[in-house]
Amino acid sequence: MAEGVSAAIINWNGGELVLKCARTIVEQSLPPSELIIIDNGSTDGSLDRLRAEHPRAKVTANPRNLGFARAANQAVANATGRWLLLANLDIELEPTYIARLVAAGDKDPRIGSVTGKLLRPAGGSAAIVDSTGHVLFRNGWAGNRGENLPDSGQWERPEEVFGVTAAAALYRMSMLAEVCQGSARPFDERFFAYIEDVDLDWRARWLGWKAWYEPAVAWHHRSATKARRSAFILRHILKNRLLLVANNDLWPQGLLRLPGVAAFTILAATQFGLEAPSSLLGLIDFVRLLPSSGARRRFVKSKRKVPADSIASWMQPYPYLKQITRRFGSGTTRSAAV
Repeated sequence: MAEGVSAAIINWNGGELVLKCARTIVEQSLPPSELIIIDNGSTDGSLDRLRAEHPRAKVTANPRNLGFARAANQAVANATGRWLLLANLDIELEPTYIARLVAAGDKDPRIGSVTGKLLRPAGGSAAIVDSTGHVLFRNGWAGNRGENLPDSGQWERPEEVFGVTAAAALYRMSMLAEVCQGSARPFDERFFAYIEDVDLDWRARWLGWKAWYEPAVAWHHRSATKARRSAFILRHILKNRLLLVANNDLWPQGLLRLPGVAAFTILAATQFGLEAPSSLLGLIDFVRLLPSSGARRRFVKSKRKVPADSIASWMQPYPYLKQITRRFGSGTTRSAAV
C-alpha cells in the first residue's frame, strides 16, 4: 500500500453503486493507505455490505443524514494521509486515477486540489462531460467546465482551473488545514449539501492555493440517490448560492457585482418556485444564516495572500439569455445548477 493518500467515501443509501465505488478505489494502481467510510444514516444495508467487503476501513456511522458538508469534514478529521481523495458514492474511478492526480499535485506545492475528467455514461454514444473543474461567474455562481458536452477529446490538456468538484477530488491535507477558520472545518456545514465545494475553492484561492485539472477519467452516475430535484435540496441550493457570495466576494469590488447576484437570484428563485414553491424558504434560511458569514469574511480578509484582481481574473460573464432559453423553453430539461 502506498503511504500518503487517504480515500473517503460519503455514503447515503448507495446500494450497489457505493460498493462499486469502493472497489475501484482499493483496486487503484496507487491504492490508498486507508479507506474511510462516512455513512449518513443509510437504511438500505449498504453500510453493512461495505463493512463486510472492507473490514479494515475506518467507519463513521451517523445516526441520520447530516449532509455532505459535515460528512466531508468528518472524512478530513479521520484522514492521516498527505492527500485526501474525497468520493461521492456514485463515482467509479479508472485504475490510474489516484496515481495521475497525485503526480499532478506533487509538481507544485501550491496546488491544493486536483480533479480528473468526470464523465457520465451515455450508452452507445459518446460519453457526456460531467465536470473538468469549476468555473466562476461574475454573478457569484459557479458551474462545471464542459458540463453536458460530449467528450470528443477536447479536454485532454492538463491545466489550472478555478476549482474542483468534491465528487472525485484530491485535496492536499495541509491546504485543508490552512483554510479552516478557527474551529470551523474546511466545508461550511451551513450548506448541508451542494456548492460547499465551490465555497472551499474560493476561500482557498484567496489564500493563494491553486486547483489543477488532470484528464484521468472517473465515471459519475450523477444523482443516483434521486434526491437532487427534491424541494428540500432546491431549498438548500437557493440558500447556498447566496451564502457563497456572502462568504467570499469581498468589498469594494464585490459591491459592483451585487446587481448580477440579485438578477441571478431572481432567475433561480423563479425557476425553483415554479418547480417546488417550498424551495423559496431558502431565501429565509439565507437571511437567518447571513450574520454568521461575517466571521468567514473576516477570516478571508485577514489571511488572504492574493489581490482582488487575481480572483476577478477567473470570473466569466454569465450567459443569461442562453440559460433563460434553456431553463424555460418548451421541452427542455431543467437542472438544479442554473
